[in-house]
Amino acid sequence: MSKYLKEFHDNIIKTQSYKKFFNQQTPGGRIFPSKTARNDAASQLRYDAGEVVNGKKKINLQVNSQAKGAALKEFIGNKKGTHGTIASGEIDVNTPEHKQEETIRNLFKTVATQYKSKVG
Repeated sequence: MSKYLKEFHDNIIKTQSYKKFFNQQTPGGRIFPSKTARNDAASQLRYDAGEVVNGKKKINLQVNSQAKGAALKEFIGNKKGTHGTIASGEIDVNTPEHKQEETIRNLFKTVATQYKSKVG
C-alpha cells in the first residue's frame, strides 16, 4: 500500500473520523478531511460521499489539488483531474456504531486494491 494512503487511513482510524462516513452528506460532498487548504495539502487525498441507494452509500477516494506525491500528481495530470475517482466502495449507512470501525477497515482494503492498480 502507498505510504500516502496508509498514513491517510491510519489518521482516519486514530482520530475516529471514520464515524463521519456514516453521517448524512450531500452526494459529491466532502467526508474527510474537512475542506481547508492546510488539510488538503497535508492529507493529499480525500473521501467524498456518493449516492445512497437502498441504504448503501458510495464512498469515493480522490486526489486533492495540493497533492505533492509524484504518483498522485501524475494521476491528476493524466486528464483525471482532482475529481477523478481513484477508488470507491460502499458502506451500509445503518451499520451499528460498534461495527463502524470494522466496516471502514474493510472499505479501506477494497480501496487499497483499486488504488494500487491505478496509482501504484
